Amino acid sequence: MRATPSTPDTAAAVPGPRGGAVLGNLAEFTENPLGFVTSAVREHGDVVALGTGNVLLAHPGDVERVLVDRDGAFTKTSTRTLTRTRRRGFPDAMMNSDGARWRAKRDRVGHGFSRSLVATAADVTLAGAARLAADLPTGRPVDPAPAVARHALRGITRLMFGRAVDDADADAVGRLVDCVMRASTSPVALPGWLPTPANVRMRRALGEVDDVVARIAAGTSGDGPVLAALLADRPPRAELRDELATLVLSGFETTKNAVLWTCDLLARHPDHADRVAAEMTAAVSARHAGAGLLEALPSTSAVVRESLRLFPPAWLTSRESTRDEEFGGHRVPAGTTVTVSQWVTHRDPRWFPDPDGFRPARWSGTGPGAPRGAYFPFGLGPRACIGAAVALAEVVVTVADLARRFHLTLATPARPRPALSLQPDGLRLSFTARARGG
Repeated sequence: MRATPSTPDTAAAVPGPRGGAVLGNLAEFTENPLGFVTSAVREHGDVVALGTGNVLLAHPGDVERVLVDRDGAFTKTSTRTLTRTRRRGFPDAMMNSDGARWRAKRDRVGHGFSRSLVATAADVTLAGAARLAADLPTGRPVDPAPAVARHALRGITRLMFGRAVDDADADAVGRLVDCVMRASTSPVALPGWLPTPANVRMRRALGEVDDVVARIAAGTSGDGPVLAALLADRPPRAELRDELATLVLSGFETTKNAVLWTCDLLARHPDHADRVAAEMTAAVSARHAGAGLLEALPSTSAVVRESLRLFPPAWLTSRESTRDEEFGGHRVPAGTTVTVSQWVTHRDPRWFPDPDGFRPARWSGTGPGAPRGAYFPFGLGPRACIGAAVALAEVVVTVADLARRFHLTLATPARPRPALSLQPDGLRLSFTARARGG
């Protein structure tokens, strides 16, 4: 039960794990981030102090209040977040902007992400599925991540920029993503100018992706809808580089991880894999395309939505409060980092019975009936992922075609690696061709 609302002046202090005298909760969080935030909410309730100046909110109502933010009480960027962003590159990108500057960027980029792009995504993804299948060795356990990563990057660049990158460029993007993810899991943020091995790798990877982005911009005339939208206002070169790079990195990483997590789950649940395979076989036989193809895959869509509930693209999202606020009877001062966790709220039994179970049926019909803020794999409100519908279409078609072509056998299950995204670590699958006709 939630506490009775009170004013910030009279609200109680936020409870939370005490931690050690010197490091607070840093050691426990670093060792097991997912376990730490889960146990913190179970022990202390929906409003938890994770450390000095950092509060975790778990109730769907509070999640929606922070992310939708109708009153302008929370900001995405602050001096601290901008410093961290510049250390990783791309400070001029839309996702690292705020206020009027962010709105102008969002409006510009949004013109490229039309409804028709979602239908095109289904067709482009299906057209590339045969190449993905050919890249996957059959009959023995393999790491599917490299092949899925190249497939995801070819698709996202073809959709947004009018042409797909080659495998060498795809590998360069993958190296940068790996560097960024490793940096995000480090408990110590060293200055970028220090010549540490990690910083050297990061600078080299940023340089490689700079070259990739330059080739994308130079090799097209704006035929891709997103690139055309970006070029319309003739932005400075640095801003164009940052926008292109972040769109590529975020779109690629989201799609790749979602496909891998869903394959892991289908390998564990062959009955669902068979259902997805039969559904896709029927859709291909009927020559469905575009939006019609997506409409013909309701079971696959339910499987993917459940996969995104269990293993969301991002597992934490943070804002900074610009004024004193009250949540659940607790005072949260201005300047506090306010965090919501997809991992925690998606697995709350109050909103999802059998929360750790894989139950795609909960997305049939009208859905699980959970509050709006209980499920937010791509965020909520005006700053929700601009390419969410495109990414979802890519994942649904990729997973459906893999299930149509192959039986999936789990050799080594994936382990969640909570970096900036929730990566599947160590996954190994065997792909065995299905009989013709599914």
